[in-house]
Amino acid sequence: MTPRGLAPGEPPSELFVIHRALVILFLVALAACGPRPKPMIIEEDAGIVMEVPDAGRQRGMDPPSGFSTAVELPADGGQRIGVSLAAVGDQFNQPLIAAVWDDPNGDGVRTDTRVFFTRWNGEKKEYEALKTIEVVGEIDLTPPLRQVAIGRDSVTGRIGIAFVKAGAGIRYAFSDDEGANFSLATVGMDPGTGDSSYPQIALKNGTTHIAYVTSNEQVLYRTRTGASGAFSEVTAPITAGQASAFGSISLALDGDGNPGLAYFTKGASLRGTLAFWRPGTASATEVTNSNTTDVLAVADRKPSVTLAFAGTTPRVAFHLLRADPVLNGMMTDSNSELWTSVATDAAGTSWSMPVGMPRNGDFQTMRFNTTQWYQGLVIHSGGAITIGGAFLSRGTINTLCSGGPKLSKSTNNGMTFETCSPMNTPLNFAGEWLSMWGHAANKVTLAFFYDRRASDLIRGGVILYREP
Repeated sequence: MTPRGLAPGEPPSELFVIHRALVILFLVALAACGPRPKPMIIEEDAGIVMEVPDAGRQRGMDPPSGFSTAVELPADGGQRIGVSLAAVGDQFNQPLIAAVWDDPNGDGVRTDTRVFFTRWNGEKKEYEALKTIEVVGEIDLTPPLRQVAIGRDSVTGRIGIAFVKAGAGIRYAFSDDEGANFSLATVGMDPGTGDSSYPQIALKNGTTHIAYVTSNEQVLYRTRTGASGAFSEVTAPITAGQASAFGSISLALDGDGNPGLAYFTKGASLRGTLAFWRPGTASATEVTNSNTTDVLAVADRKPSVTLAFAGTTPRVAFHLLRADPVLNGMMTDSNSELWTSVATDAAGTSWSMPVGMPRNGDFQTMRFNTTQWYQGLVIHSGGAITIGGAFLSRGTINTLCSGGPKLSKSTNNGMTFETCSPMNTPLNFAGEWLSMWGHAANKVTLAFFYDRRASDLIRGGVILYREP
């Protein structure tokens, strides 16, 4: 073949020869390297290996161990970034984060309040720029209300975010390209006169599961398969002797992809019941109750719950005030209650007596560290369990486990626990809206919002603690 621009028989120039050699080398290298490899994802709950769509995303480096700041608060106090935080691990167990940026311009008018998304980028070794999901306006962000939830479908790779939008019901944002772009849909309008709250989300096998509490105190469970169409709707049943639902709820999928819901109901006396329900069944089961305690009497001790599954068997961790001086052989205290209970069957129709988390502190003076509102629950393979608690106050300053957050660990399937804070914690408190997941064998990552700009060794905002 005669190169373009040369007469027949005329030798090619030296530059042309070099250029042709470089092209050949490039093509050989490309053939040898092949396409960018897809990561193989191990699903811990099912014990299987599958290839997950990942838009070519690479693992890179994991976030740093110990404490780090994912999204830092501005130096002034005019705005809060990270309110109502929710976080989960991605296919590499690296953070996916959704939260509220409250009053972004700090002018006191909250019509511009918005939900944002970010995630750890292992190749760039940093968190990606904040992506606005939607402006949600003036929604109620009073703790312990959690108005944002995030989940990931381990089969399809879809990322889903459920959140409250003022006057517009529960909204759903989803991305099929690793968070580069999001589509928006309305899950449902609130049937009452206010806004719904406590949205929860779980995704598996292309089906999106969402649950939330309405302003007229119902728990609604809704589902949709695929990327379009209306969400189905089922009202969760109220347990016997109770009038309505309230407060924190938790939605999770078992190892077979089937949903479960844990939530609180109350009667006329305001005594609370923690209930568990399998959608598709007619009734909910009582896990435990507050005995004679008014669950709404103490504002900073409102109950909360986190649901998880060991295979197909449900387990809960929860804050709940009780009137019992002793329960299951453990002293209780009206200042703080953090418990766990496990179902004795996969249907969740029978539950064990709650086991209380030990409270570290000064046992000689009976001054104990306390937690409130938020907790995380991770069930590791082999029977180990980690329960995280958002640290509220200390009983004494000079203790080995002083500071927050609190981690209660069990190596015997949750029969007994030991509680401590992460060693060398720079935080006086654990912040709010705690999320937790496992990133390695018996190791957890915690994410929470920390509204402090001074006095600590780490700046406030969205804070992570990753066990080394």
